[in-house]
This record gives sequence, C-alpha cells and structure tokens, in this order.
Amino acid sequence: MKKYDVIIIGAGNGGLAAAATCAKAGLSTLLLERHNIPGGSASSFVRGRFEFEPSLHELAGVGSSETEVGSIEDMFIRMGGDVQWHTHDSTFRLVVPAKEGDKDAFINEDGVLVSVDARMPVGFQNFARKLDEIVPGSYDSCMAAFDLSTRMFKAFECLDDPKKLPGSIKDIPDIMRMVSHTMKEGLDALGMPKKAQDIFNTYWCYMGSPASQFDFLYYMCVLHSYVKNGTGIPHMRSHEMSMALDKVIRDNDGEIWYNSEVTKVIMKDGKPAGVVINGEKEVYGKYFICNSYPYAVFNDLFDKKDIPEKQLKMLNARKTACTLTTVYLGMNVTKEELGITDYSVFIAPDSDSDKQYDAAQNYFSNYCIINCLNEIIPDCTPDGTCQLFLTTMTFGDVMKDIEPKDYKKFKTKVAKDMIETCERALNISITPYIEEIEVALPPTFARYLNTPLGTPYGYMLEKWDSMLPRTIQYMGDQPFDNFFFCGASQERGDGYGCAYYTGEKAGGIVVKKMKGGK
Repeated sequence: MKKYDVIIIGAGNGGLAAAATCAKAGLSTLLLERHNIPGGSASSFVRGRFEFEPSLHELAGVGSSETEVGSIEDMFIRMGGDVQWHTHDSTFRLVVPAKEGDKDAFINEDGVLVSVDARMPVGFQNFARKLDEIVPGSYDSCMAAFDLSTRMFKAFECLDDPKKLPGSIKDIPDIMRMVSHTMKEGLDALGMPKKAQDIFNTYWCYMGSPASQFDFLYYMCVLHSYVKNGTGIPHMRSHEMSMALDKVIRDNDGEIWYNSEVTKVIMKDGKPAGVVINGEKEVYGKYFICNSYPYAVFNDLFDKKDIPEKQLKMLNARKTACTLTTVYLGMNVTKEELGITDYSVFIAPDSDSDKQYDAAQNYFSNYCIINCLNEIIPDCTPDGTCQLFLTTMTFGDVMKDIEPKDYKKFKTKVAKDMIETCERALNISITPYIEEIEVALPPTFARYLNTPLGTPYGYMLEKWDSMLPRTIQYMGDQPFDNFFFCGASQERGDGYGCAYYTGEKAGGIVVKKMKGGK
C-alpha cells in the first residue's frame, strides 16, 4: 500500500497552499476534500444569470502595477499559480448616519444626514491628508503610525525566519514596543484624536476584535497593505485562485481526491499514521496538514484518549470569533443606475469599534458592509446589470432561540433589514431592482465550512492570544510532531491571505522535515 509523504485534510485556502508547497518540493502529496470542488469559502455559485462571490470582500497585498508586486501576488508567483488580478485604488468608505441631537452632523453628497462620511484613498500621505481633512490635527499621528508599520514589516519577516534576526528580537525595538499594546493604546500614545482613531480602525471587523482588544502590530500590518496598494480581486472571483492552485498541485504530480471526507485519524505509536476516508478507505502518510478547525477535528476525527491535554486546554481557553450573514443580490440595473459609486462601504450605527462590537452581540445591529463587484470587475455580470453583496457580523450563538419553523421568516426579515439599512444610509433604492437574491445565515456557513457556529474567523485574536504569541508558540501548539494545522484557526486569524500564508508555512515545515531539516 502506498504511503504518502504528506496528506492534507481539506482543500480550503490553507490546504491548497500547503499541498502546492509540498508538491512543488517533490513530496508525494495527497489532498483530500469532502466537497466536489476546491476552495472552501474561495469558490462561487450561480443563481439565474449571476455568478456570486461567496465571501471575498477584497484582498490586500495585490500589487498596484506590473512593477509593484504585493505579498499575495508574490505568493502565487512563488507557487506558480496563474491568476488574472484586478486592482482598485481605494481602501474603504465609512458612513455613520447621524443620531438625534448630534451636533457634528452634516448632510453629505448623497443628501443623508451623517456624523461621519469618510472615503479613504490609497497612499500613506493621501490617507493621512484625508484623515486630517475630516479630523484636523490627525495628520502627524497617522503618518507616525504608517512609519511604524513600514519599519515593522521588516521585523515581521523575522518571526518566521530566525536567520533574518539581527542578533536577537530585542534588537528590533519597534516590535518590542508594540506587541503588548492594543490599537487603542498605540494610537493614544501617538496622539491621534478619538474620531480619527474610529475611522482609522474601520477594518477591525476583518480581524474580528475591536480596537480595545486587537493588537497594534497586526492591525497596522493589515491596514498598511490596503493603504499601500489598494484592493484587489481575481477576475473570475476567488475560485480562480483555488483552481490555479489545484493546477499547480496536479502539474507537480500531487493527487487531489474530491468527494473524500476524512472521517477518522488512524493512530500508531501515539501519533497519526493515516486517515479513513468516507468511513471506509484507509490511506497512510508520514506527515499530515489539516485545514479544518481544531474543535471539529478533535471532536469528530480523534478518540478522546488520543487528544493531547494541551489541545483541550487551548480549545477551552479560546473564544469562537464572529459569524457572518451575507445577502447576495443580482440587480437588473447597472451600478450607475442604482447610484453606487464605491466598491466597499462600511455602514455603522456608531463609528467606535467597541460600540460596534457590543452591538454585534445581538443579531442585526444596523452594521452592514455593502460591496459592488462591478466597481472592480465591470463585466462580472451581464450588460445592464450589477451584483451587490451585503454582510453583517455577530458574535456568539445569536440564533439559539430561533425555532426551525421560524427560520425562513427570520432569514427574510434579516435580509430586508440589511437592504433597508443600505438604502437609507446611501439614499438609494435597491429593493425594486432585485432580480436574484440568496441569503446565507450562520447555519449556512456552518453546514458548508463545518466550523463552530459557522464562523470563518477561527478563534478571536485577543490580547493574550494574538498573532505574535501564536506565531512564537506555533510549533509547540501543534498536537503532534507530524500533524500541523493551517487556515483561519491559526496565528493570523481569518482572511484569504492569512490562510494561504499558514498553508505555505505548514507545507514548508513538512518539506524541511522530509528533507532532513529540523
């Protein structure tokens, strides 16, 4: 019976990157996936004459020109994945409708009374100037933050490659100053005004933790990437990335078995030796990389006696991150006819991320992100049409009191509330022009992703359990010396780029071990 060098469980973003890394290095590689297509969240689906993007809002780290290559684009070049990228020279727009009695309220260009309307551009100086225009006196602190992030990227590389360390991590004072501070603490220290901080922290929802919890180091890396190069997305949606890596794996003699669900891990001498597929077929390997959530893996694939005690303690200590609800809309008019002029608009009842987080402990709280894919890829829908997707987030089991008989009614109400929130905030009319609609609630994502409560975000990145400690403890946090996790549950949390990074990292570790490295 053939014994593979490495078996990868799950063809999500992390699993695809891991398999591509191992196959390109010449290892006998087997990638197993329970669905009939690769990608997990990085796929697409069709309703009527529209093909929808399930989850990708945009990517940071795609180069802004042929000569400017971002980290994501560079990773695909390194792996040999061929992707046609589209980029957009914007970051985000934040709209906060005014509350009654708000003394700073004004009527924006859409004719809406708002307390904040911030369209933030690409380029560090451009971003800082715009922030200073909205909140006078914030330019210097904004540029100081980007100066830190620019220097920080050099130190960031050292976390995974000790050879790049200048003697000791203590010789990189910026990291040593920032790792123990939250975004709020860091921006307070730089003297950034509160209103400017709220705008600056708009991307907190992509991390899943508010400014009082999320660490300065990691958020600045994310914002830096967006502001430096803008946003990007593949021409054929995220599924183009999945199929590109599928091809890399096959072209390098790797095997991919779809419709092949791993139902058990076979143990021998105290560590994994193989897996059972679909409850029947046994396949054996030397190393294993798992692109699934540790909670589900240990609950479903291992006997309790085989689970390391440290793993149980770790899972009990961590909190499940946010869950998503997304409304997909195929519109029978163009974006211009709708009056949409932005790709990504964050609509929030309050600009403060901690207040947004508190409100998200209940179901829909008038927080919604609206994206129009046609703004980046004009021909992504038939002529005379466009597509929108609206996303909101929640924390915890917010649907625990919804009875099955009420599910459809509840889903309809949530979609209606989200659409009306966008209509009011942008002063546009969406409802009369809907040709196709699909609604994905947390149970939808749970069924497809097999994650706790349907979260795509893994575990919350809290101050004690953020990116740096997870990175430093990565090897010690793996359950066995031949079994490694990758994906959103790992050190960088959610995000397509983060998942690819963890897959490439896990694959690189296995390659090194197989070739005699330590």
